[in-house]
Amino acid sequence: MNKLILLFLISAISTSCLRNKVFIEHDYKYSLGFTDYKTYSFVECQRDTNYICEDVQQAIRQQMAARGYVLSYEKPDLFVNFFVYYDPIKYTGYEQPNINYWLNNNSENDTYKPIKYSLKQGTLMVSLIEGKTSEIVWRGYATGIFNDNSHKKSYFKNIVANIFTEYPLFATDEAWKKSKLNKSI
Repeated sequence: MNKLILLFLISAISTSCLRNKVFIEHDYKYSLGFTDYKTYSFVECQRDTNYICEDVQQAIRQQMAARGYVLSYEKPDLFVNFFVYYDPIKYTGYEQPNINYWLNNNSENDTYKPIKYSLKQGTLMVSLIEGKTSEIVWRGYATGIFNDNSHKKSYFKNIVANIFTEYPLFATDEAWKKSKLNKSI
């Protein structure tokens, strides 16, 4: 009987963990230089009737500021756009090396290797768009964001922070020196 109860508890915990698991990934454009970006602005966010738009935008502001980017409404280097997909979607991402590795070792032979994803219900997609060309230079996304934890305070702040761990670039050396990422190396 004890083994049956233990098996049930392990199964319930595993199911709960899987249900709350959020998948994080990113893609970036090989041909653009990331070192020239210092300022950003937001593309108008989708209008929602709940707190998500405001929470996500505030969390992105914190992430961009922590990386030394300055919010500017006049000719920003980057535009930030984000969108929440409430339904499951099919998405083509790319298998690419870590962005820091690529910046230090890029070659003209780098190619995009498409990966097809079936993203779960509830996907947050954040795009950084070059101001001059309107090309997406980086896109980070998290899927499975609506779960048992999504009603908690700071939840979307944590989702955005996890997405931005995939964007370890800084606008200034000062921001790099202050970062937790720099202290962990």
